[in-house]
Order: sequence, then structure tokens, then C-alpha cells
Amino acid sequence: MKTKFGVIPAGIQILTKAQASQVDLGPLTQLQGTWVSDPGMGWNVIAVPGPPQQEFVLEVIPYIETLTFKPVVTASNRGPFIDGVENTQQIVGLMYEQQIHSTCETDFCNARGFGKGQEIHAERGFFLNIQNLNSNFDVVRLATIPHGNSVLAPGTSFNTLPPNNNFFGTADTFPFAVAGRLPLGYGEGVYNTNQFPQFNQRNPNSFLETTLGSQKLASMTTLSFSTKNTDGGILNIPFIQQNIKTTDMEAIFWIEEIVNPTAGQPNIMQLQYTQTINLVFPPTGQNIPVVWPHVTVNTMKKVS
Repeated sequence: MKTKFGVIPAGIQILTKAQASQVDLGPLTQLQGTWVSDPGMGWNVIAVPGPPQQEFVLEVIPYIETLTFKPVVTASNRGPFIDGVENTQQIVGLMYEQQIHSTCETDFCNARGFGKGQEIHAERGFFLNIQNLNSNFDVVRLATIPHGNSVLAPGTSFNTLPPNNNFFGTADTFPFAVAGRLPLGYGEGVYNTNQFPQFNQRNPNSFLETTLGSQKLASMTTLSFSTKNTDGGILNIPFIQQNIKTTDMEAIFWIEEIVNPTAGQPNIMQLQYTQTINLVFPPTGQNIPVVWPHVTVNTMKKVS
């Protein structure tokens, strides 16, 4: 890879700040730095098996998050020689670290073990920008999670301003059968109680749209990742694979430059995301393997 500092050798290299400033990160450029969310912006929705008298319990957990992208890394993948020229793939990217803590203060949250201040998720990995030989996917997310999961999610990026602010689509948390149909009314009972009326626990993406509101976008980069894309996937440790199989993950990140409502002030950098992880639970009383989508959404501001 040619830079101002010469050719970076094949392999993997973590760059200094001076070297990193000469590398084109493409759609990942604006991710560099630290992003944080205010209380009430992050939400986690997941169903888990309940006691015998309940098929499932729906856990809705508000959270705060710190998401840090650093430093810049480069990598080269050597390929075959074609017409005497070696095909070498060039990759640049960012290491990231994600830390999520509950802000829930309800009796339900405390009883379930995720009261305020409890860390409920930790993750490390890479966002990669593939600059050539990319097989239609120009970005990739690699992740490792202490539960015993490893994720490879190829994806695509684009820079397009939407015509309006209702571009988020739907993230449905309702269960569905692995094959066939669930019995009529199955799963509806877990939605009878809503501890947080301001949050739509059936479609968390609607909260992202409400949060964005009428803010004016100056620019926006979208990163869309999916383990269902070619050669993507999730690996699980045996306990998870045997009991609560994690089959696939889809996530969309919107890197938004918000027009500052105060004249003369710099624009505001905002990051919104939605992520759905499908969890397959063993056959229930209906003898049907059930998929419960695990959905997280958040809105974050760049602080450094």
C-alpha cells in the first residue's frame, strides 16, 4: 500500500497517528474517535425462556454506551498470480471497543440481575474497509463477544442523503418459527407489560426515528453489515450452540452530520444504529423451535 511514508509491507500493521493521517479509510473515516450515548437513548430487547408457567420473558433494558474506534490498521492478503501479476488485496480499518451498562432502575431489572450500573455487553473487533478485490462487499465487521461468539459480517457502504428522516425501516422483535408457523397468538403475552411507555418494544427502530426528529442532515454515511452475506457467519461455543443457537446478525450504522441549529457553530456528529441477532431456542411446549430476535438500538454523539 503506497502512502506518503512509502510502501507499507504486506501483513498487518498498526499505524502511528502520523501514518494514519495519510491513509484513506473511505466510509470509515468519520468513525474515528469516541462516541457516547445519553441515558434513555440506548435500548436492548431480548426474550429469554421463563419459568414453567411462562414460555418466555421479554427483557427490555435501557442502557448507556461508549464506543471507541482506534487505531488505524492495515493488512494485505496475498493472492494468486494472474498473467504474471500477484493479486494482493488491500485492507485498512479501525479497531473498536464497545462497553454497555444498564441504566434500568425498575424492580424487574434488579430482580433479573441487570440493574443500574451493571455491565450487560462488552465487545471488541474491527471495522474494515476493503479497497480492492472485494466481491461486492466494501466493508466488513469482525467481532468477539465474551459469551463465546465470533462474528464475521461483510457489508456495503454508501453516502446518500435520504429525502426525509423516516429511513430506518422496521426491526420486529416478535418471534417466528424456524419452519412453518407458530400457533395463533403465540408470544403475544410477553408484550402485555410495558415498563417504558415511551419506547416501542415491538419495533425499536421507531425510537431512532423519534430521536432524529426534524434534525437536518448535512451528510450521512450508511454502513450495512450482515452475517447472511456471502462467507459471513457466527461461531458459538458448544453450550450456546446446544441451547440457544445464535444464527445470524444484521446491523446498520448511520454516521450522521447534523446541521448545528446555532448559526456559526460546527455541525454535530451523531451515530445511530440498529442491530438484530436471531436466537433459536429449543422446542417449546408446542414442540416448535422458536426464533426470538434480539434487537438493540442507540443514538450516540462524538465526544473526541
